[in-house]
Amino acid sequence: MEEIKTLVADDELPARGELKYELSAIPGVKIVGECANGREVLQFLKAHPNVDILFLDIEMPIMNGLECAREILQMDLPLKIVFATGYSQFALQAFDLEAFDYILKPYSENRIRRIIERLTDSLALQRGKIVPGEVRVTSQKVSIQTKNKTLMISPSEEIVLVCTEKSDRSLFYTTSGIVESRMTLRDIESLLTPLGFFRTHKGYIVNLSMIHEIQPQDNGTLLLTMTSYEKQKVPVSRHYIKAFKSILHI
Repeated sequence: MEEIKTLVADDELPARGELKYELSAIPGVKIVGECANGREVLQFLKAHPNVDILFLDIEMPIMNGLECAREILQMDLPLKIVFATGYSQFALQAFDLEAFDYILKPYSENRIRRIIERLTDSLALQRGKIVPGEVRVTSQKVSIQTKNKTLMISPSEEIVLVCTEKSDRSLFYTTSGIVESRMTLRDIESLLTPLGFFRTHKGYIVNLSMIHEIQPQDNGTLLLTMTSYEKQKVPVSRHYIKAFKSILHI
């Protein structure tokens, strides 16, 4: 098992210590640094860009976690960001910043372990190893690795939509059923976008060729009905609506 290089950022020393303790108990995790504010995080990443995962507090002095995450996105680094905070009201902003996950204090050992397991799967995909829930793209097929077999699927004809569930897994809605994956929606988006798929919301990617109906909503957004899954309504959020309408010429 390859080391998972981990950075911890929190302005409170006891909170950093607790998180470091939980992480250090997980095999394969290596804590490469700790920071007390967002500015220190950016300085650390400029010197050490190969961090795999960052556990980032939100309310910190000098530069808070949300501001820091925005800067990190501009740096185009491969690391995953987990917001670790005592406040649930920041969750929507966190996932708008493509957070890998969001955990609340006091920390749960099992929750942290599940995050590391998902990251391990994601890294295995990037490094060419087969893991349950893995998705790969060949010239004409998408392969989805389950626990017992590999499904070979024609994306344009068989994948209807992909959505997240409880932030720790993604669900592929196919014409033959629903397949679970522990890949992040962000990673799936990079694979499927060139194949005619579009991200309509922080939690949804759809096959543009399988949109059955488009319903305008009173708040200016849209609601999609997909082929084969009429009961699974898919929102188009304000953030994506202009590009969505442009692609479909509506």
